[in-house]
Amino acid sequence: MTPEIEAKLKACPNLPSPPAIAVKILKLANEPEINIKSLTKVLNCDPALASRILKTANSPLYPYSKKVENLPQAVMILGLNAVIALALSFSLTKSFKKLPGPGLDYSLFWKRALIAGTASRILGKASGLQDLEALYLASLVQDIGMLALNQIYPDLYTKESLDQTCHDQLLRREREVLDIYHAEVGSWLLEYWGFPTHFSLATAYSDEPSLIPKQDEQTAFLNCVALSGKIAEIFIRDSTGDFVNALNQEFQRCLPLKEKVEFINVLQDVQDLIPEIEELFDVQIQTWDYPDAIVEQARETLLQRSLKTLKKVDELQVNNAAMEDQFERFKEKHKQDSLTGVLIRAYLDEYLKLSFEKAMANGESLSIVFCDLDKFKNVNDTYGHQAGDAILQSTAKVLVSKIRGYDMVGRYGGDEFVLILPRASTSAAKMVCGRILEGFCDSKFSNLEDPNLRVTISLGIATHSPENPYSSVSHLLQDADKAVYHSKTHDGNQCTHYEAMKTEQPV
Repeated sequence: MTPEIEAKLKACPNLPSPPAIAVKILKLANEPEINIKSLTKVLNCDPALASRILKTANSPLYPYSKKVENLPQAVMILGLNAVIALALSFSLTKSFKKLPGPGLDYSLFWKRALIAGTASRILGKASGLQDLEALYLASLVQDIGMLALNQIYPDLYTKESLDQTCHDQLLRREREVLDIYHAEVGSWLLEYWGFPTHFSLATAYSDEPSLIPKQDEQTAFLNCVALSGKIAEIFIRDSTGDFVNALNQEFQRCLPLKEKVEFINVLQDVQDLIPEIEELFDVQIQTWDYPDAIVEQARETLLQRSLKTLKKVDELQVNNAAMEDQFERFKEKHKQDSLTGVLIRAYLDEYLKLSFEKAMANGESLSIVFCDLDKFKNVNDTYGHQAGDAILQSTAKVLVSKIRGYDMVGRYGGDEFVLILPRASTSAAKMVCGRILEGFCDSKFSNLEDPNLRVTISLGIATHSPENPYSSVSHLLQDADKAVYHSKTHDGNQCTHYEAMKTEQPV
């Protein structure tokens, strides 16, 4: 706040100030040790104030089972801090309502203040806060700076086009004329009067909740005050659906709600308590003919928002399902080698790993067959890569046609293929390899320039079994590779099993 405005506030004879009874209560509130007797003595100095405290203790705000007969009993039931906050609320409201001033709409100002106070109690309860009366008082005085600015700058709020039901318009007017907001002035005033720090902080942040410190012990208190003023605006003007929806999101995001609380229920509770607040403060807040219409309009707005959200969720789910299906098709398509149609190396490795883990877990056999075309480089060099590709395609077809339905074929690289044969013993793997060798003898590679070209293949088997277990799948694959190398170096066109390759003659 600028020194000029501060000087004007201190020198203003009509500056809003707490009445004598409020000053005494504030003094008591700042004392380290306060008792019921001293507070009751101060309250009894103002019979009207004491009467309102009793009336509050017997109101629906405090559903006590028995009637409260006297002030000490009210203080016992409500608590010292609650009574202090209530007493300040009543005395400040009574005093400030008498302030003169042509610019500010005082009736509208107090409607907003009292509705905000009511809303803050409900927000505080939903957030699990204990000191609801302090919260009520903080919300009640959050705009007190407007009363002060109206006294020292009488023309500030007199602009004809200014809609005082719209709080944002008031803020823009203050910034445009004074380059300051009333929250800063109000925070200064509360400090100047000796209010506890959390009241001045709540006022300072009331119009800028984005600046409220996160995860602070007072965060929930400050957010309740800031939200309360915006909720009040729903009741004093024809707020748009966007305003209600944005406030609903802020409510869900900013408050530490102890259980699921619907924003529309908060508005309904505020609406239900307004008649009680009118009676306690001797003021008329509801000037509209159909007060329930405000809540119903908000309910319809939130319902429409909810339906739109559900529709978007449904659309997102449909789109997501379509994208997942498309991705799965893409993934399935790209599992296969584009030339031969068998598994690519990455998926071959993954399938081999899973097959080995399953065999280990179930105590089953697993055979791996390494397949390598004989002298394939000579074919590429003599007939070209197109002829080589044709041979690879034919090779894949032969391999797939000779295995069982649950076996798998993958291209390991170049002209190398790997067969994964789950639950296949050594003898079963040899039978599969025998069919493959026969298949190559019968195959015709008629698309080659030389119709008499003979293509052969070397095969190497390694088998994991309960009797001959392997510690890892990589060792199993390495042994199958050693076995196929044995076949190739012994003239090819044959199958070798790793365990027997040094003693058993090739097939």
